[in-house]
Amino acid sequence: MKLAYRNRRGGFIATVAAVLALPTGGGLLLWPHGDDIHITSMDDSKAVVISRCVPTLRGTGTPPKGHHLWITVEFLDKAGDNRVIFVREATVRNGGWLADQLNVGGAGHVGNTYTLTVVDVDASTHTMLTTAVIDMYKTSTKTQPAGTDLWRFSSHGYPTGAQPRDEVSVSRGTDQRSCAEISTGQKPTP
Repeated sequence: MKLAYRNRRGGFIATVAAVLALPTGGGLLLWPHGDDIHITSMDDSKAVVISRCVPTLRGTGTPPKGHHLWITVEFLDKAGDNRVIFVREATVRNGGWLADQLNVGGAGHVGNTYTLTVVDVDASTHTMLTTAVIDMYKTSTKTQPAGTDLWRFSSHGYPTGAQPRDEVSVSRGTDQRSCAEISTGQKPTP
């Protein structure tokens, strides 16, 4: 009788393990998905110090059909609340993605910490972002002090149609130039 119970218990454990390994959402729970989205241009296992302008953020993976990848910058505001700024849509091709000219924080934020996140965005959220995000960095407009620039779409969290997929924590170094200032050839602020 005890042997029959042990065999049933072993069978139950094997059944649970098999159910956990069933394909869900296009891949197996226990193994990486072929379309996993990761940041590859920065190694989060070490302290990552960046300039105000990140020239390019790269990664691997492809979003599901009809979805888009966006890069966000997360930080704590003066009140200690989490802020999420949608900075730029990434360009996806050949199993990888990249986003150029990402401004992280404003002038004078030396030592502040941020999280750069690649986000899988569904079609309706993408439409909202493309009409709400203002990009001042590819224009010849001079970068203004904080509070004067036109700012990007910002919220305390992610909208329902936006799923964070990978992130890297960074801290700001001493180069205070925005991407617009770098493209016009201004020298770093000492």
